Amino acid sequence: MTQALTPLFWAIMALVGLLLLQRWIHTHLHGLSLLLTGHPERAVIVYALVLLPGVFLHEASHWLAATLLGVRTGSFSIIPRQQADGSIQLGYVEYYRGRTLDPVRESIIGGAPLITGTAVILLIGLKIFNVSELATAVQSGQAESLSTALTQLYQTPDFLVWLYLIFAIANGMMPSKSDRRAWPAFIITMIVLAGIVYLLGLSDKVMAGLAHPVSLMFGYLGLAFSLAIGVDLFFMGIIALLEMIISRVKGVSVVYTGRDEAVRE
Repeated sequence: MTQALTPLFWAIMALVGLLLLQRWIHTHLHGLSLLLTGHPERAVIVYALVLLPGVFLHEASHWLAATLLGVRTGSFSIIPRQQADGSIQLGYVEYYRGRTLDPVRESIIGGAPLITGTAVILLIGLKIFNVSELATAVQSGQAESLSTALTQLYQTPDFLVWLYLIFAIANGMMPSKSDRRAWPAFIITMIVLAGIVYLLGLSDKVMAGLAHPVSLMFGYLGLAFSLAIGVDLFFMGIIALLEMIISRVKGVSVVYTGRDEAVRE
């Protein structure tokens, strides 16, 4: 039982770690942009441009999910806007929440960027970087195999371009507060359905049928989130180094308030 739950725990821990790193990245990337431009409005533009591939995939995922589910969509934008509360909206897709839009469909629309973003990261990791060979080398514990796998990884054509794409996608795929609006109702619906299955005495059959595919799904999620964490840590080092160098050269610094807003002094 514990072995079957390992992929679930891996995916959850990796997701929590990724969320914490994402918070730091968004805050300090905005601060770095402010140091570079010296102007709040221009800083927002630079900040948004760095994450543009991820923002586009995020909003396109919303639009595609809504369209496939038969929900009427409105305008689509990837132009950044600073909100009244100081937060930055990197993009949006309008879709119409009529009486016929149930919590399940709205939750799928809201969670679509996370699904597509994870899928793209997995594709890059498995098809471009061939991380499965790296994982095998790590498990083998042989230094020679690990060295060979790492060498092949670094020799991947356009290595830095693919690394940047993972970074932009990983930091643009998380659902926003508005995306999560229908999730409580969706969770309640799933709990009710699980209760009905249990009362009908079908829980053992359902669990037996779902155990392997669910374990496989969470294993892939854990792999994608872990890959994103590794890439984020690499870019965090670059952001921190650039922030320190530019701050010293210009003689100014960025102070981050409790709300993680960047303020230029």
